[in-house]
Amino acid sequence: MNTAPNNTYRKMAARNYGETVNEDLENLALDDEPDTRLEQGTLSFNEAPGVHSQAGAHIKSWAKVPRGAIGQNPSSGATGAANGEIPVRPILKFEVVSARTVDQSKEKKHVAYTVMVRKDGIQPDPNPAVIERRYSDFLELYESLRREFPSLMTGVTFPKKVIIGNFAPGVISERSAGFEALLEHLTTEEKLRESACLASFLQGREQREAHEWMKAKRYDQAIPLLENSFRLLNKLHTDRHPAVMLALCRLVACCNADPTTTSAERFADLALRRYEAVSDADLLQFYVPLLQLCVRLWWTVGRDKRPLEARLEDLKRRGIRVDGCPTLLDALMAMDQT
Repeated sequence: MNTAPNNTYRKMAARNYGETVNEDLENLALDDEPDTRLEQGTLSFNEAPGVHSQAGAHIKSWAKVPRGAIGQNPSSGATGAANGEIPVRPILKFEVVSARTVDQSKEKKHVAYTVMVRKDGIQPDPNPAVIERRYSDFLELYESLRREFPSLMTGVTFPKKVIIGNFAPGVISERSAGFEALLEHLTTEEKLRESACLASFLQGREQREAHEWMKAKRYDQAIPLLENSFRLLNKLHTDRHPAVMLALCRLVACCNADPTTTSAERFADLALRRYEAVSDADLLQFYVPLLQLCVRLWWTVGRDKRPLEARLEDLKRRGIRVDGCPTLLDALMAMDQT
């Protein structure tokens, strides 16, 4: 496919990313999902037998926790506005919400820390993301960033290793506070926020596992991992950031391939709207496969597919390859294998 941006894509890129109508539509699409808010202090992960790894089981367990309040009081601080004031920008928060001791025959005994990532605005984030990492994961992130960006990491402290007492409540509490401070610092500096080190830390493990599930055609197992990654990246970056768009495309392709889910149409709608302002050449290679997926999906659910077919014809007239393209799923799988 010819991925060079043409005049059509340049016009798309010129649109305002913060356009009110698009933002409202996207918020509606995201808010329409089942509420996964966590009840403060009750997060508990119980790994189901026979799962591929801990990550998928944890995310599934997290999504089933009863609704409730998250974190700080939405009426306090900078999370909202009153008396007609303009609302402040939502605040990105990293919170270690639980820690558990892992003592398995295949792994050295260690503490696994569960980090909830949320973006609180006037109200608490209704769809937080969650990851579980151990001390060595945080240490690798910290040391990698110190080597690559020494000036940006000046003054950042990291919890020290201890010879004994790793499982003591005081040590766990101190480390949790240090991990939260580290992650929040990284998001304040653009170079750190965009670093490959942070991207790998936040989603690498789950992305690799999701890819393995997709190769095995177990899309039902991949979807929770992919949705969690999309939610997390969507909080960290802008809506049309390449990492966010790729995560959304993976989620659309996987949901479309799974006959048991009803989320494909909703996420496909969201992807189409966001692509209207995308000019990144690497992302545009997935635009035609996305349109073709949506044509088939719209026909299946009884929606009018003619506007999408007209869009494909227009792209074809402008010299963009339309016929013979791989499916969205195949294109993404091929990219992830390279």
